[in-house]
Amino acid sequence: MATNLQNLIEIINDRRRDTSANSVDMTTDGFRAIVGALQVWDGEHEWPWQITKSKINYRDGITTYRINANLNFKCAVDIRPEKSPVSNLEFEYLSNNRFDSDSIYTKKFAIKTEDQRQYLRVKYSGQSLVVNQANSVTNNGTWVGATAISNLSDDIYESFNGSTSLKFNYSGTTGTLTNSTMRAVDVSRYAQRSGIYFDIDLKSITGLTSITMRFGSSGANYITGVATTDYLGNPFVLGWNRVVLDWNGTTTVVGTPVDTAWTYIQLIVAYSSNPSTIGNHIENFFITENVPLTFEFYSHNSVYDVSASSPLQVFNDPAALTDYPLWSGDWDVMNENFVNSVLEIIFWLTGENDDRAIAIGRIQAMLMPLKSKYPSKRRYAKMQLTADINY
Repeated sequence: MATNLQNLIEIINDRRRDTSANSVDMTTDGFRAIVGALQVWDGEHEWPWQITKSKINYRDGITTYRINANLNFKCAVDIRPEKSPVSNLEFEYLSNNRFDSDSIYTKKFAIKTEDQRQYLRVKYSGQSLVVNQANSVTNNGTWVGATAISNLSDDIYESFNGSTSLKFNYSGTTGTLTNSTMRAVDVSRYAQRSGIYFDIDLKSITGLTSITMRFGSSGANYITGVATTDYLGNPFVLGWNRVVLDWNGTTTVVGTPVDTAWTYIQLIVAYSSNPSTIGNHIENFFITENVPLTFEFYSHNSVYDVSASSPLQVFNDPAALTDYPLWSGDWDVMNENFVNSVLEIIFWLTGENDDRAIAIGRIQAMLMPLKSKYPSKRRYAKMQLTADINY
């Protein structure tokens, strides 16, 4: 039998009889106790109902992927290729500081936290193709700067991940960089299931509104999209930024581009006011196919919000009585222990037990046999050990 918030409240009220009232007020103290007990449970263990999955489109050459904050990521369980979920394709879980320097594992992943955001690092196998290195004005077709973009030239001293790049100045509010004569590139295997990336070095981000990308077989036949952030969804920064156009079923198509013969690239860089900069750069246009991976992990979510149709960490509305704990149904056996945990919090909130540590200790004791019955499946990263030897 499934359990929702109303059922939990009824059980709690049945167990708890005050001398001055028929039941605990479940919109105030009682509800706070339910939320508090959920938080204690989450902090004590990784529960089977907290396991969730997310699809990641791995792209060769791209090792960092944003973990959606709405997923409430807690810790990793596993990552598997969607098309070949067999044991010999197990990924090694490494610490982030070891991920880039590791040369042993060809299938690996790590978790990185940076600027209060969480990222999944992945290295696997896939197909990618250089569209245009953009390392010389005339090496592969001719690059032309127009309107706000001028003084386009080769820069043999500055690059993001190559040896050279294209340098340009910017004065105005809209500038274009165009190459319409490059060697034809066959990208048909990547059609509708890939990402097209390039790197751009910006000397000013004040007033930068967008970067429009066009890729195709001519100035009248191309796919296009607009970027207002880097490829991870973060705001543009001073210096190098990696930008992406996702080529999928929602990508805007102009004319009839010939996917077997791409010869055209155009970038339109737009500012709301003139940044008047010198020494901007671009380089490295490449396309890489989607390789679906399934990322399995524990979340902090413990309840389901019916009105929002999404999981949440705790109940957020005492009147939403149809919201339910994620253990509802398959793990209804947890109700007894959870109600007892809530009562321990209530005893502390109402002053019958004036030490919260005692309440938490009793809850921990209740959870010990459950933790043994449902052991955590979390994986722990292989750490990098270093030592300094002084002679």
